[in-house]
Amino acid sequence: MTKYGFGTTVDMSFDDAIVHVTQALQGEGFGILADIDVAATLKKKLNEDMPPYRILGACNPPLAHRALVTEPSIGLLLPCNVVVRQDEAGAVHVEFMDPNAVLELVNKPEITALASEVRQRLERVSVAVGGTEEARSAQSDETMAKVKVDMQQMQANMEKIHQAQDPQEQQRLMREHMQQMRETMHMMGGEMHGKCMCCGH
Repeated sequence: MTKYGFGTTVDMSFDDAIVHVTQALQGEGFGILADIDVAATLKKKLNEDMPPYRILGACNPPLAHRALVTEPSIGLLLPCNVVVRQDEAGAVHVEFMDPNAVLELVNKPEITALASEVRQRLERVSVAVGGTEEARSAQSDETMAKVKVDMQQMQANMEKIHQAQDPQEQQRLMREHMQQMRETMHMMGGEMHGKCMCCGH
């Protein structure tokens, strides 16, 4: 693999790989902001044929927000690109941009720590996609265990919100609650649209 990426070869069709990668990314809190069909574009623009090749622009909103607060210009290096491609022999490869290699250009401790966290999440996606059916099932079980813990934490947060006397403290707790709700919904593969399902805020 290259110095700026890592990945795996998967035992499934190209289309199935797209589905599994998308689901595994959602399990780690990543949504797909962009989906570029390189093969289709080159065929349309240049009438050149090539094996299936797609670039998925993956973004974890809470992690992206932390990065942008620390370094506003870091958007030049976002989102995290994930390549799903088929080679001439028919093998399907899933490759991930290495955040450690790319984000070290920023040279800030906060970004270095963030890049490491993103790398760990993407490595888990790679294992979930490239491993055996048992490994993928174990990854799914791990995700559901995380969701269960998060739901328990959110219930505790709601109790703190209702008990808080200071309006500012209540607002702060509500923001934290909403943030955790969004992360959990992304992990489950869903989206929140403005309101908390627990309390309607």
